[in-house]
Amino acid sequence: MPHLFKGNRQKVALVAAFASDVDLYILDEPTSGLDPLMEQVFQQYVLDVKGKGKGVFLSSHIMSEVERLCDRVGIIREGELVEVGTLDELRHLTRYNVKVTTERHVDGIDTLAGVYDITKTEASMEFNVDTEKMGIVINHLNSFGIKKLESTPPSLEELFMKHYSRTESAS
Repeated sequence: MPHLFKGNRQKVALVAAFASDVDLYILDEPTSGLDPLMEQVFQQYVLDVKGKGKGVFLSSHIMSEVERLCDRVGIIREGELVEVGTLDELRHLTRYNVKVTTERHVDGIDTLAGVYDITKTEASMEFNVDTEKMGIVINHLNSFGIKKLESTPPSLEELFMKHYSRTESAS
């Protein structure tokens, strides 16, 4: 039997897995060794089987892949499931990044609870805010004439790293 490189072995394994008509696919690091084009093909297959009502249990360290493909996410630490939920449910673990440009200089943002890491320029500012404090912060900013506002939720990778750093420091 000829020797297959890792990427080719992975492709054969995935073709065999998706050729099966099962209710649940269990995939452990399925894109390991695949080139970017094959990763896209794999992701489309996952979305197709999900669309047919099939379940996919995916174990991966590629956070962007997990964000794109998974409805629910679990974080496993030292063999224990420590967090599970939808990505929106897990976002309570960290803060949103906010970039804002206002008509007038913003005062008092540094006195608001739940606001961190403020960086100001002449016409704009950037900071992090706890999710539950977002409304209060937006109301405060509104009084200075918001011209542009960008709010970015934490990525799965940020959630994962925040959870690990929190539990590491607690150890």
